[in-house]
Parts: sequence; structure tokens; C-alpha cells
Amino acid sequence: MLNSTFYFIYSPCVEPDLESVLQHTLMTEQGIQLRKIKLADLKALHVAESITHALVWVEEKDLEQVLSMALNKQLSLGFLPVHHQEESIFYKSLGLNTQLDTCLEIALQNDPICIDLITCNDIIITSGISMMNQAVMSEFINNPSDDNLWHRSRFKIKRFIHAFALKPYPVTLMTAKGKQVSTAITGLALLDFEKFMPMANLFGSSVSLRDQHVSVALFAPQSILGYLRMGSSPFIKNAKKIPANLGYIRSTSLVITSPVELQYYVNDEKLISKELCIQSLAQGVNITVSKKFKEAQYLTDNKESVSCEQLPQSEAKIKYLQKALPFFPHAQESDFKDLFLALKENSKTTSTYLLLMVLSTMLATLGLFLNSPAVVIGAMVLAPLMAPIISLAMGLQRSDIALSKQAFSTVLTGTLIALALSATMAYIFPVHSVTDEIQGRLNPSILDLLVAVLSGVAGAFANSRENIAKSLPGVAIAVALVPPLCVAGIGLGWMNLDVFLGAMLLYITNLAGIILAAGLSFMVIGFAPFARAKKGILLSAFFVSIISVPLVISFQNMQKIDTLKQRISSENYRVLGENVKLRHVKVHLGKPMVITADLLVRAIPNADIINDLERQLTVKLQQPLHFDFSIHIVDEVFAERTRSNS
Repeated sequence: MLNSTFYFIYSPCVEPDLESVLQHTLMTEQGIQLRKIKLADLKALHVAESITHALVWVEEKDLEQVLSMALNKQLSLGFLPVHHQEESIFYKSLGLNTQLDTCLEIALQNDPICIDLITCNDIIITSGISMMNQAVMSEFINNPSDDNLWHRSRFKIKRFIHAFALKPYPVTLMTAKGKQVSTAITGLALLDFEKFMPMANLFGSSVSLRDQHVSVALFAPQSILGYLRMGSSPFIKNAKKIPANLGYIRSTSLVITSPVELQYYVNDEKLISKELCIQSLAQGVNITVSKKFKEAQYLTDNKESVSCEQLPQSEAKIKYLQKALPFFPHAQESDFKDLFLALKENSKTTSTYLLLMVLSTMLATLGLFLNSPAVVIGAMVLAPLMAPIISLAMGLQRSDIALSKQAFSTVLTGTLIALALSATMAYIFPVHSVTDEIQGRLNPSILDLLVAVLSGVAGAFANSRENIAKSLPGVAIAVALVPPLCVAGIGLGWMNLDVFLGAMLLYITNLAGIILAAGLSFMVIGFAPFARAKKGILLSAFFVSIISVPLVISFQNMQKIDTLKQRISSENYRVLGENVKLRHVKVHLGKPMVITADLLVRAIPNADIINDLERQLTVKLQQPLHFDFSIHIVDEVFAERTRSNS
């Protein structure tokens, strides 16, 4: 420092520890003299011309008084930490820690730098600003660093409960250069004092206490889910652009006005006002700071930055959010006008739709007869049924009767075309064998419903997001709507009720699962508020619950069949002195149960061998059985291996 006499401003709470500073080696070695000033006597202080610097050892709540004095008296300051209080936000923003020796060494440096003084309604800010219904800002942008599982869990539970108490305030934002934004916010953060937090890192060098600007982050979740998603510091830290629900303003001043009273905190003091004026004063205060703070880069230009595109700005949305923060995001019709027009177009029975239904049905039926998965997959991609089904889901969720009727009519038309055409082809073709492709669509289970649900979710997102619309062919392949319809038509052509009912159950399962999942997805995305969507959801859920009964039974049968196949094929059988094995076992439940399998033997078996094997299997499974064996003769090597394994 230029001279060796400083003021020493201190709070009553540190009086017992004054000697630790007065007699510190840094003081004695440099021959520094301190003129002690009690905080209570600060207002009466007459600054001597020869003293230009003061050491400050006060609590955070008293910083505003000290900074105001320094501004008026033209004193530079060096700060010391109070050991019994938590790390001060103001100290931390200057790169100071809680170590007395380190802070004292910094405080005695002779190169203080000018720090911005930021005020809110003429109150000097030292620990930030927060709105009344806003949790501590760290809850929005940080997860707790505590490794204790209980502490982390309690934090998440607290934040989840708090989400339901959030209430957006309608506000108008006005910058120093006249830029105006009308929106609704639940909270804000003055980032200049929170440079050490992940959110400030989003804006890099535009956030600083040395640029004579204020940097404010505005938090405006448009749903409870949106708020909960924002409570993740890795999400904030790794973001390459401003995340959804966040706005940012950098200006020399920001005026926030509202038609309702805003309840907020400045320096932990509760205040109420309809207007907040946040500004950086033209004159700052010289303060000694850490080396890291000095070296930090910052903008020196006078440019304003206003990034509020992701905040709600339409009058209808602001008015909607004032009522209550919905659990799911809510989109105004203007937000998805293009999607709604596309879904309306997809719900129509056009000539192109009819042509594609005919072609995909013929292709799928031929693929089923040929037992060709490739041909069947080609028919899945060609089939146009998915589009009107997604339109039907949107119509049900939004209680749009016209859209629902039109989409249902289109789906029904396509369904009847597929049934009639495939039944006609089955009746004409002299083929009556149940191929694997047909058999695979006769016994739907709860797993098929899960496939339909996932496909419905994917279909809704693919229709609502242009960047993933190219995934629609994959969705069509996954859900396979036309092939089960064609199998049902084949059952009609063969006059086989079991084939018809099994395939129709799979088709209806896919249909109901897609409608329910797509509708729920549209609600989550925000295209249908719950109050409007609940009728459609309940109707879809009712049909799915009815369909689930036979699907669950079918799944249980599937498990039973798998267990029986494992029991039968996992053993070697000794029959009249011969070793035999069963491979490619198929089980058909019924009374009696039918078992089809390949019988591996060394020579053509006689009736006694077959009868003894059937007897062993009947005793093993303890129920009446009917057998259909295909005899396969194997060589001696295989027979020896069979004997050694037995």
C-alpha cells in the first residue's frame, strides 16, 4: 500500500479476536498501523486525507452500510472473513475464501480494482435477489453436492413439493436502451454475484462485477415438469445454449414492473413492490480481490443482450400461467398450428390413402403366404394406417369431435379394405397352411401391448417434432398394423374363427395402445391440458384395460408353454434300451395338450419305442397329451454323444 496506516472497521462479534489481526506477522513485518473503527461509529467517521484504505471485518448483513460509506468517502476496502458465519456470497464473488490469513494477505495488497455497485430500488446488493415464491436459487440450478444419500433425497423431495407452490408473476421487463418484454416469471437471479454457479457459466465473460452492467437470469417454467427438469446442474453446466424456461438480460439497468405486488428478497430482507429497478451505479468501489478474480475475462463493451425467446410472451399463455402452474406444459393452438393442420390432413380418406392401403394389404398377404419377413416388413413401411390413428389420438385428447370422427372414419375404412382384400385373396389362393409369419400373429400377449404403447409414444413425438419425423417408417415397422389385419382377413377367407379372433385381438391391441400412448404423449408435450384431455384418456384407458385381460392370460400361457418346452427338450430319454432326444419342441395348450417335436434316434423306431416315450412324457407332465413326432435318423457319432450325455 502507499501508506502504512489503515482504518480497521469491525463488528462487535469479532472484538474477542481483534488481537489476532493486530498482532499478525503480516502487520508487524510491514509496520502497518490500524485505526480501529467500531461499526456503530461508522456514520461519524471523518476520513483523513492520508488514509485511503480500510480493512473490513463485519458480518454479511452489514456490508451494505460499509460499501455505501466507501462510495461516499472514496475509501478502498479489503475484507476479512467472519469465522462463525457461512461463506458470504459477496466474499465468494470476489474470489475470497474463509481463511483469515489468505484474506488478510489479499486485503493488504496495494492494487485494488474497481468493483461494480449494483442496487435494487436504491438498496446496495451484497447477497443477491430472489422472489418470494422462488426457492433458493441453487435449488433451480444445482443438485446438492453432499454425498449423504439422506440429504440428497430430502433435497429432491423438498424441491418436488415446492414445485406445486410455484406461481408465475406477470411482468414487463424494460432495459436501459428501451427493449421491452412482457412475460411471466417465477424467479430471477442476479448472476454478477453468482459467477461461481453453473448457470453463470452459460453466459461466460458477459457476467462480471467489473463491466458496469447487470446480468439477470429469469426463470419461467411453464409446467411443474419443466421446473423439476431444471433442477440438474449437469444439465445446466453441459448446455450449449440457454435451456428451455430460462431468459437472460445484460444491461446497465433493468426495470421489472407488474400489475400485482411482487414479494421478493434483497440481501435476505423481505420487500414488497410492484416495481424493481436493478442497476449498476456509474461509480464503483475499489476493493482488493483474489488473483483469480483479477484474471477472469469480462466484456468491456456497452452492448445490451436480451435473450428471452424461451420465456412465455403471448398474452394468452401469460394469462393461462397466472391461474396455476400446470403439471404438464400447455401449448396454445398458435404454437402447434402447423402440426394441427397436418393431423387434420392425415385424418382424411384420400385417394392416395386408399391406394396405399390396397397395395400394402396385397403385399402383406403375399408375404404371409410366402412366409417372407422381408415382404411383410415392406408392407409395414408402405401402410398408411399410422397417420390417421395419431390424428384420432389428438382428436380424443383435445375433445375435437370433428377431427375424431374424420380420423375414425379413415381408420375404419382402411380396416375394412384390408379385411375384405386379404379375405378375398385367401379364398382364391389354394393355400391353407399356417406359416410362421401367420402363426406369429395369432397369440398376442401383454408384450404386444407394450410394443404398441412405445410405438404410440414414438409416433406422437415423430409427428410433433420435425427433426425426428424421419423416424416414422421405423415406428410403422415396430407396431405392424396391416399384417395382423391381413391375418384376420385370411382367417375370414378360410372360415377359421381361431385365426380371425387371434389376429383381430392383436390389431385392436395395437390400435388401442397407440391411441392411449400417443394421447398421453401429446398431453405431456403440452398440446392438450389434462382438464381437456381427461375424457379421451379415460376412454382409451378403459378399452386398453378390457383388452389387457386376454393379453395377460395369453402371456401366462406363453410362460407356461416356455416352461414345458424347457422341461421336455432339456432331457435325454432312455426308451427300451435306446437313447433318444426331442428337439424343436412346440406345445399347444388344450385338452389334451398337443406336443409337436423332432424325435432324434439312431434307427427307425417301432411302435413300442414311441408308446414308451409317450408314456414317460405323460407321467412327467401329469396330464393327458397328444403327440406328433417327426422322426430324424442321426449318425453313430451323434448317438455316442447322446449316450455319453445320458
